[in-house]
Amino acid sequence: MRIQLDMLSLSGLGRVRKLSVGVALAGALMVQGALAQTAGTDPVKGGVLVVARPADVVLWDPKFTNDNDSLWAQGQIFATLLQNSPDGKEIQPWLAESWEMSPDAKVFTFKLHDNAKFCDGTPITAADVKFSFERAMEPDSAISWQYPSSPQVEAIDDLTVKITLAKSNVAFASYLTIWGTHILSKAYVEKTGVEAQSTAPLGSGPFCLDSWEKGQQVVLKPNPGYWVAGQPYVDEVDMRVVQDDTARLLQLRSGEVDIALSIPLSQVASLTGVEGVTMGSVPIYGTAAVVPNVAKVPALADVNVRMAMSLAVDRQAMVDALLFGNGQPAQSPFYGPGILYWTPEFAIPYDLEKAKAAMAASAFPDGFAATLTIPGGDDLAAQTAVIFKDQMANLNIDVTISPVESGTWWEMWSGSEFELLYKLGTNDVIDPAENIPFDFWSKDEGGSDSAFSGYHNAEIVTISQAAEAELDTTKRAALYKDLQRLAMAESPQFYLFHPDTVWATRSNIGGFSVFPTKAHRFWDVWKVAE
Repeated sequence: MRIQLDMLSLSGLGRVRKLSVGVALAGALMVQGALAQTAGTDPVKGGVLVVARPADVVLWDPKFTNDNDSLWAQGQIFATLLQNSPDGKEIQPWLAESWEMSPDAKVFTFKLHDNAKFCDGTPITAADVKFSFERAMEPDSAISWQYPSSPQVEAIDDLTVKITLAKSNVAFASYLTIWGTHILSKAYVEKTGVEAQSTAPLGSGPFCLDSWEKGQQVVLKPNPGYWVAGQPYVDEVDMRVVQDDTARLLQLRSGEVDIALSIPLSQVASLTGVEGVTMGSVPIYGTAAVVPNVAKVPALADVNVRMAMSLAVDRQAMVDALLFGNGQPAQSPFYGPGILYWTPEFAIPYDLEKAKAAMAASAFPDGFAATLTIPGGDDLAAQTAVIFKDQMANLNIDVTISPVESGTWWEMWSGSEFELLYKLGTNDVIDPAENIPFDFWSKDEGGSDSAFSGYHNAEIVTISQAAEAELDTTKRAALYKDLQRLAMAESPQFYLFHPDTVWATRSNIGGFSVFPTKAHRFWDVWKVAE
């Protein structure tokens, strides 16, 4: 399905309070929109919201974060200038009460709320925004790729921020909704130092970090300085780490927890029709993939080997066996059909005979051995790895599966200390430009060495940079089509499938859903007595 971006408002754009991306969405968002909350439609104040999540926060400093479990937690305590609407159709003001974009998409000006405060009661100012963005762009940052087109940040006055880009970037506003642009307190960071930001951050958003018992529980309390009247609704959020899937479900059924995240598709039936439980599901903007380290493993640097491996993956079999049909095979490097300009035209089919021929044409016709690193405790990763291992055996590729603790998994990945690595990546916005620097650019180009794999294709980088600056949607679509063609011909990653995500709540919980990005907002949630 082709989804087009409506950029009619781009030329002559004046004061902007929200930007529509004019998309026709698939049934994914219809599912979300149809979810009913039995807690009623009117929010109420008070109560403790207890959430069971499958993994802990790794760290709280957005500058060094690229794992989902950390960034989704950070999103509860830090604010961004802009935010996405739940359905991804609009970019809306958040910390910025209003904003402007120049007709050429080079200059962005933001006016901050005058009553926004950090968790220590100090005002959030333009100087904090400037500091946060410049800190995130430093050479040691893990999220500098979220700042394309060389932004120059100015604090015009206490409440006005001006960002000037070196070249037009129609996707730049989307970047300002994601975790790498979280606003930190300049005074607090300079006073406490770098290490404190990972364990004791000062929030700028709806909640404050009250306590963190590593591996066990995170407690959040409302930020008195949050500028949206009446929110958050609850008095406290307890995010409990419950890695065992069955345990999360049992705690939900008993009422011990109010929300259970990441329900395995294999266990959906056990919750269906359970009294007091409400379920929700939505296809995510996300791809399960295996990353080959082309810099570390000579065989994986051979494009014939990578193409052989990609041809040997039976993606539909994975969808059927692992997702029970609740998902679809990956057909593009983009993170699903809901992403702008996605096309299935260059999909790699399952063809074992062609896979063997490609392997025979490679420099490693007799196969090789490689270790596949996966995050421990992740059932989907483990089950995917088993099927992947079996399918690679058809090419005489001996895959050893190595589960490691999630923090170690991230350290190995970001340090390029792996051979093959399983990941489930998500798009935080509907624009494909977000993840392209991470997946395809080198660090020198502002990326992450192609998901830390060492892969590089200069033509893909050139095309993606041109697409960021292209204001004409037809031309932009053509550029992204060409990018997908080039990427699928070289298999820089083994794109596997796009899964649905399922969650469940007690029926007395209102206002909660998981977005197609897998993000969620606890400040929108309320709780009534059962």
